[in-house]
Amino acid sequence: MSFTDTLKAGGWSIPPLRSEEHIRKYSTTGDILAYKRCKRQYGIFGVRGFAPSSDTQAYFGTLTHDVLDAINREYKVTGKIPAEADIQVLVDQAHDRLWRSGVRPYNASWQRERVALLISRFVELAGHSFFKHVQETEYQLERAMTTPNGQPYVLSGVVDVLAGAVCEDLELPFPTHHDDVEIWDYKSGRRPKKGDPALRDYEFQMRMYARIYELRTGRPPARCVLVFLGELADDDSYKAAKGKAYRFPELFYPVHPDPARVHEVETDFHDTVDAIEVERALAYSAQWTAPTTPVDEQTCEACDLRPNCASYPKGAKLRAEAL
Repeated sequence: MSFTDTLKAGGWSIPPLRSEEHIRKYSTTGDILAYKRCKRQYGIFGVRGFAPSSDTQAYFGTLTHDVLDAINREYKVTGKIPAEADIQVLVDQAHDRLWRSGVRPYNASWQRERVALLISRFVELAGHSFFKHVQETEYQLERAMTTPNGQPYVLSGVVDVLAGAVCEDLELPFPTHHDDVEIWDYKSGRRPKKGDPALRDYEFQMRMYARIYELRTGRPPARCVLVFLGELADDDSYKAAKGKAYRFPELFYPVHPDPARVHEVETDFHDTVDAIEVERALAYSAQWTAPTTPVDEQTCEACDLRPNCASYPKGAKLRAEAL
């Protein structure tokens, strides 16, 4: 007699097996844009959890964000703009935290110097006109959603800065109002050229942030502003600005939450969630195959999967060289 039969004979009942629906969170950058860029890379690293061999890009961006967040917190308490030496201390402290967490990129020393330079210049240009308007940093945005196909999910995002009328105070060259609410997002690199897929991705991200904020508060932000801190490495442009943010046009990129464009982005987001869920439901061996659509060269060059990827023609040569 089996164990189950013994229990039944003793009057025990077998409870029904419960099946609970698992509702996943989806973020704009970590999920939707990553999947659209390369579904294989997203599935292997983002879903299955394999770690890439180099954390250089993640290190630079995380270090930049951590230091700016620390400056915002300090400003709330003291109302003071940090000096260059203070920023260097904050950079070193943030580096130590990342190092202890296991993020250990190449040329970390050079990257720390570069982050300290970019942030020092941004703080000098933006000053009190920026930091006094900051309402929240690392502002969490979440909303339960359902795709038109009936797939429930949680739309998730983290806004670098939720602020008041920074653009008006900085005298940036576009229409503003004194009671504006703005979403600001730091980018550690240079501003992409018009038409560059990276810039389109950033616009996608900002419009989704605007949509989540509207769903949460009942009204959209006046604008979203991307800050391309990498532009501050240009010594000539920095000197030409003469301490005035509005004289550095490449540094700031406004994204206005036009309702039609926001709706278009939200629809694309829903469609991509459905596509990811379909992929997850496939047999394990059939998931995350090489994409059939073109992937940009930069994404492939930074990917550990490229030597054995059908979408990367140079992979065969890399394998041959290794052998």
